[in-house]
Amino acid sequence: MSDNLVAGGTRFARTVGRYVNHDDVLVRFASLWVVVAAAFTVAWVGSYAFLPQGLLRAGNPGATADYAGSVASEFLRLFAWNVGVTLVAIAANTFRSVNTPLGYVLLVVQAPGYGAIWGTGSLAVGTGARIAPSLSVLVARSGPLEITAIVAVVVATRGVMVWHQASGPRWREEFERVRSPREWSLTRREWVVLAVGYLLLAVANYREATAIARIAG
Repeated sequence: MSDNLVAGGTRFARTVGRYVNHDDVLVRFASLWVVVAAAFTVAWVGSYAFLPQGLLRAGNPGATADYAGSVASEFLRLFAWNVGVTLVAIAANTFRSVNTPLGYVLLVVQAPGYGAIWGTGSLAVGTGARIAPSLSVLVARSGPLEITAIVAVVVATRGVMVWHQASGPRWREEFERVRSPREWSLTRREWVVLAVGYLLLAVANYREATAIARIAG
């Protein structure tokens, strides 16, 4: 029985890996978005049900930062912060383990933390209430759009590899330099997805800035 579960889990992981690393950037985007959304949702529901309210507030920079004083200033602060997050993820993509860029791993690891922030009500200034899991919340708030934007940026820049780990075990094998940044290239479709990703990020951050202004201003 356990062998069957392990074999099934391995097949599932390989299937997921094949889709999130697909040659078509739109397939990569849809597949990684589903993985990240699932990780976020599980953490959101679990933290809402079982974790104390406000538990992660002290460790959330967005919750502890002062209001910037205007919608424009708040937008620029939020957008600069999130662009920095995307640049870290793009830099992580320069490392690839077998077929998976490290930027993918960062997104999947961070998603549960963001979901837990929602579930425990550890968001920005003045919004200390828990966010009850519901589909309407996903449409009303800027967070899901922000996550979608970052996923788009990361999948569009999958090809910016420099260091590669050819095989496992991943915790033991070394990375070898296999490419120079001068060899990087994006397809036309990847450039479009990248541009749309940053546009969505700007829209999400502006929505968030106006929401914070209504509360704090």
